[in-house]
Amino acid sequence: MKQIYTLDRYTNKNFLVKNVDDETFAKLRAWDKVVYESSDQTWTSKLSIWTYLWHEIATDRQGNFKRILEGEDKAYFEEQQALALDIFPLFKKLFKQSFPDSVPVTARFHIYGDQIYFYFYSEERYVFTDFVKELRQELGKNIFLFQIGARDMVKLSPGTDCIAWCNGISLCCKSSRALPSVEIENIVLQNLEWRDIEKLKGRCGKLKCCLIYELELYTDESKKFPPKWSYVDTKSVGVCGTVFSFNIMNNEVNIRTEDSGTIRIPLAQIKSVTSKPEHDAQTDHDHKSSSANRWVRRDKK
Repeated sequence: MKQIYTLDRYTNKNFLVKNVDDETFAKLRAWDKVVYESSDQTWTSKLSIWTYLWHEIATDRQGNFKRILEGEDKAYFEEQQALALDIFPLFKKLFKQSFPDSVPVTARFHIYGDQIYFYFYSEERYVFTDFVKELRQELGKNIFLFQIGARDMVKLSPGTDCIAWCNGISLCCKSSRALPSVEIENIVLQNLEWRDIEKLKGRCGKLKCCLIYELELYTDESKKFPPKWSYVDTKSVGVCGTVFSFNIMNNEVNIRTEDSGTIRIPLAQIKSVTSKPEHDAQTDHDHKSSSANRWVRRDKK
């Protein structure tokens, strides 16, 4: 028995699917649709459809393989999916009328749940009771509204399939791998906090996934530098001061002194690192607070 890695078609989550017999495993090709049985009791039906991936992924979610989606099952699946996409423009129109700040994304038919999943993106939370009731009467079908995040919005949208981005390749959001979380701390570590925040955002409006590609290297290299806001003494330069920032690429440390302001010192010139003097503590605290506030203000633009 084999195990395979998959992407759930409806929740957009990665799963490990077990109990695939050797004969079936030999027939599987990347992006094949497979039917699985989930142990998640919250589903309307335990059966769902997954997309077979050719690479390993890190996930704690598991399920049991049932069969490859083929023959009449596959024909019915494709027919109902085409119907869901035909209905989507009507859903989009009605949904935007009721919730103008939302972004309707796409529709998918769940053949084992007998439901049309309508996906939308919004920063707000809505109460859908009346809207769902009216739409069910309009369509004569069961529906399920699925609110997704900004990156899933780009990933699920058919309109982003052919968009090239960094280095001429497809959008990171379209990857079958789990989408990373990019934090502001990742930006600070790479000395990018002073860059135009809009240039650091991807198509989804969030910080670009590629900002973490070299993060492990930056994290390792940063251990060679004195901690920010520590107090350092230098060898031949003859100055002391508080570490304001450092540049990993240039191997330089920016030090703020009482006499010279902010100066750049090569890392090799740092002689000793100590805790900062008490009279500098409040000044540094105020500076860090103002820097954080500047970042927040720019990020909200």
